[in-house]
Amino acid sequence: MTGRGAWVACAVALLAGCRQQQAEVKPDSGQTIYTTRCALCHGREGEGAPGMYPPLVGSDWVNGPPERLAAIILDGMRGPVGHYNGVMPGWRTVLEDAQIAAVMTWLRRADAQPPVTPVEVHQVRLETEVRHDFWTVSDLQSLRIH
Repeated sequence: MTGRGAWVACAVALLAGCRQQQAEVKPDSGQTIYTTRCALCHGREGEGAPGMYPPLVGSDWVNGPPERLAAIILDGMRGPVGHYNGVMPGWRTVLEDAQIAAVMTWLRRADAQPPVTPVEVHQVRLETEVRHDFWTVSDLQSLRIH
């Protein structure tokens, strides 16, 4: 394939990839991923475990800027955070952008927050890819994603 035919094939492939990245996130898949990856620590419905793992329902960390929550899920976080002083693992090498967006959307729905797209998560992934450590509260407070 040469010339115009090759260009058209490339454009079609690029558009298909963009549509896939922008596809609506299904909240049910977010709940499934949450149940298998997060519920052990944060509770089945995000209620947390007193003194050990923070609740996610009603959390400013969940309902605040989606970039901040995406960063936490990608690279993890270590305390202290309020009454909690633990470590949350990062999922950068385990979960894809669409999976992270699905979990975030499912969590944020409990507090009527808007959904998160895989494109938003991907932007955070790109802008924080050189990070090789857990986030701290002060790191996250100064986080600026463009």
